Amino acid sequence: MTREKVKVWIFSFEYAGIAKVGGLGEVPANQAKYLKNDFEVTVFLPSHGQIEQLKGVTELEKLPFTSKHQVDFNQDGITELKFSCEISYFKCKLNGINIILLSGENSTTSKYIDDPIVYNPETLSCKILIYSIGLRLYVRNIVENGGNTLPSIVHMHDYHVVIPFISIKQELMKNGMDVASLITIHLLTWPRYGIDFYYACGINRAPIKTLLNEGFKSLTIQEIFDLCKDSQKAGEEYNPPSVEKIGAICSDLVTTVSKSYLYSDIIPNLGKSLIDFKSDFVWDGCDWDYEETYKNVIDKLGNEICEVLQIPNKSLITKTHMKDYLLTYKINHLKQSPLIKSEKVLSAINEISNGDPFIKNGVIKAFDKSGPLVIATGRISHQKGFETILEAIPEVIQIIPKAKFLLLLLPTEYSLNEIKKYAQFVKKYPKNLRIVFGIAAEIFQIAHIGADAYCALSRWEPFGIIALEAMASKLPVIATKVGGLQESVIDIRKDPENGTGILINKDNPSEFAKMLINLLLLAELSERFKDSNGNEEREKLKIINLIPDELLKSYAIRDIDFYTKIRENCIKRVNTNFRWNIVTKKLISLYKKLLELF
Repeated sequence: MTREKVKVWIFSFEYAGIAKVGGLGEVPANQAKYLKNDFEVTVFLPSHGQIEQLKGVTELEKLPFTSKHQVDFNQDGITELKFSCEISYFKCKLNGINIILLSGENSTTSKYIDDPIVYNPETLSCKILIYSIGLRLYVRNIVENGGNTLPSIVHMHDYHVVIPFISIKQELMKNGMDVASLITIHLLTWPRYGIDFYYACGINRAPIKTLLNEGFKSLTIQEIFDLCKDSQKAGEEYNPPSVEKIGAICSDLVTTVSKSYLYSDIIPNLGKSLIDFKSDFVWDGCDWDYEETYKNVIDKLGNEICEVLQIPNKSLITKTHMKDYLLTYKINHLKQSPLIKSEKVLSAINEISNGDPFIKNGVIKAFDKSGPLVIATGRISHQKGFETILEAIPEVIQIIPKAKFLLLLLPTEYSLNEIKKYAQFVKKYPKNLRIVFGIAAEIFQIAHIGADAYCALSRWEPFGIIALEAMASKLPVIATKVGGLQESVIDIRKDPENGTGILINKDNPSEFAKMLINLLLLAELSERFKDSNGNEEREKLKIINLIPDELLKSYAIRDIDFYTKIRENCIKRVNTNFRWNIVTKKLISLYKKLLELF
């Protein structure tokens, strides 16, 4: 007889394949792949306007009930909360995982929960509210119909789903049931709502069972607010507690994505002794396969590479060819403009560019010549430290004039000022810098395969999947010594046998410039001289003597192909420690621990 799998519900605002803004979207989607063998997994998220798009990808079933609720709430900064909330539910499977999408059944509800901009500041609060009401009424419907599909565990991803979780926990406890819970904080953002907003989201004054150091205790939402207030530092002005802190106290287990972030940020800021006994970490992972990625690039772009660079056949294409093609041709010949969903962002970019071929959304001017390639990717925000790269350019090109910087950046409505600032650097360094704004899937893989160095210069970074994606592409990483980056990247200066890149201090353009020069010169030595016969000794020594770091200079003297060793270390590091099937094993063990509590 087959044992029935334990049911797990995952609450998230992002899920790769449906809606993804940053690294968060990859985590529940990839964890679910390896959880489904042991658990029956269902993911709940707002539709974010993706219903029609999903109809072309999977079989979508509209569930035979609609939830209705009258919203009547006023609060400064949150408008139009007097409306009839009508929510429908769509069910589908994606890669074998059950997905439930909450969508608006009338225009006002749809305006918020179906907004395709996941974190639109103008609709986010209402999206959270509708999602919360929708989940509570969904659970109520299940209870009224026997309750046999209810979960044993709810796994929350970030703060957006905390209030909805508390709401369904109350609904279950009202009916003599309960559920184990786990929250994963991917990034602290300090959102705060007054208690009246919690009530508007469907939470009432009934207590919920809350795990404290002394054991389980029944607490109302007001008592949980008071508990957070008591843990504030003396003399601090009172603000409502962050939703993240409320979520940490209400959860049976608190996790984050690296050991560093757990002890430096999560425990100190989300309750200290209120949560330290029930806190842990689970690394993020990456399943990028180098050979598969390389083959994808050749299959999709190989014929064009051969035509542009006049190469006889695709089997002769090298990493250097890919780089030359990308820099001198492809960025000027994209088949479609990089995807930007926000009209406000598009308008800002068009205003900034004013016809400038280096900046506009879509086809941008290619470089006249190729050169050592540095790439960075990610969402534009102060956190990501892209300014450090831009400010280091003059120091780098003084030693390596041909260096090229290609930034593939995702702009958001929160980053309009940064877009304007970055555009000035593009105008200043037209021979060395290009920024592609938006999702440029057409060149994302070839940029990783063809580049010589990847930059992950975050000011803070709980984990940093971007570094894993680079290393899985055999691309050495220069990263800041923050959060999870210092756990995934191994500094070649400290461990040359296993090193995958270089770790530096944050906000230090000069240090970054020197380390990047080191790495690019090591790459040039490997590319030009690994198969040389000794007749180019003078040219070789000239490059070696340009390496600023004496230790790395000594490595280059001993092994002219040291850079290739770093590349191989990169993929070995990911294969050994960070594949999703490896990191998810710890999550499975935490789930089993949770079940022992109930």
